[in-house]
Amino acid sequence: MNDVSPRLGQPRAAEITRQDEEAGVMLQVRDLRVSYLTSRGAVQAVNGVSFTLRRGEALGLVGESGSGKSTIALALMRLIKPPGVIEGGQVFLDGRDILALPDEEMRRLRLAEIALITQGAMNSLNPVMRIRDQIIDAWREHGEVVERGEAEERVRDLLRWVGLRPEVARMYPHELSGGMKQRAVIAIAISLRPKVIIADEPTSALDVVVQRQIMQTLRRIQRDLGAAVILIGHDMGLMAQFVDRLGVMYAGKLVEVSPIREIFREPLHPYGELLIASLPSLARKAEFQGIPGLPPSLLDPPPGCPFHPRCPHVMERCRVEVPVLELKRPHRWVACHLYQVEEGSA
Repeated sequence: MNDVSPRLGQPRAAEITRQDEEAGVMLQVRDLRVSYLTSRGAVQAVNGVSFTLRRGEALGLVGESGSGKSTIALALMRLIKPPGVIEGGQVFLDGRDILALPDEEMRRLRLAEIALITQGAMNSLNPVMRIRDQIIDAWREHGEVVERGEAEERVRDLLRWVGLRPEVARMYPHELSGGMKQRAVIAIAISLRPKVIIADEPTSALDVVVQRQIMQTLRRIQRDLGAAVILIGHDMGLMAQFVDRLGVMYAGKLVEVSPIREIFREPLHPYGELLIASLPSLARKAEFQGIPGLPPSLLDPPPGCPFHPRCPHVMERCRVEVPVLELKRPHRWVACHLYQVEEGSA
């Protein structure tokens, strides 16, 4: 894997612009905020998240359920539905703020420039349409006029690209295995050769052998297209094999972003440290331990650092002051007061 410099965090606008020009950034997210409105108040599912994604790069987002990962994916696609609302922020795709685009222009942008591979392939496919017709429909919805014979050939080529036999084109989703359905979803997602692919737990509910095959297919397609990928999931082992950088989410915020090898070698944030420590290892024998406590309620989050009730290194400052995601080591961003203590004592 290439050791690439993360561009996550909230640096000043001039610094962001300079970094983007140097890094060849494809996607830039600034201060994204998404809430779900409930009878008890607003639940802030994504709270001031900023990051950038370089051309051809793979970025992973991990965290416990409810940390905001899938909400980020839906927000980037402008698919947040009521009671959800995008409250603020900017999302620049190849220089255009897609949160400011008219609905019709955003609809044309989906699949053509940014595509989403969802978890649960069966829920993404129309159960009463053949796979071929679903792919052709995607082309027609984006204004591509394709003659019948040419369409059939393009569909066959597309299916071969994702590792499916040409005859799958004539099948319905219920005739396919779980892995075949996920490949069909990938085929639709890449059918217009997007610049950014968001894969939201693309291997959930698949056995480990099929998981590996799907990820190999996704990596090959990424390289063929030269696309940037955001991989969302829980599986740290999968992340270690696929992504260049890893972003750790907690309670709607990014708390650490690092090159994947460095975060496994030395996680900086206590939450990232506990996540990695909870992984099984062949190198040591120990009782399996999870992370103590539960994630906080986003309806009524704790004051200060949202992780402080579970943190083994908690200080009094953590209970009252929210840490900011900042560059604390070369190419490494972390939101933790521990590193401000280090700076003060240096």
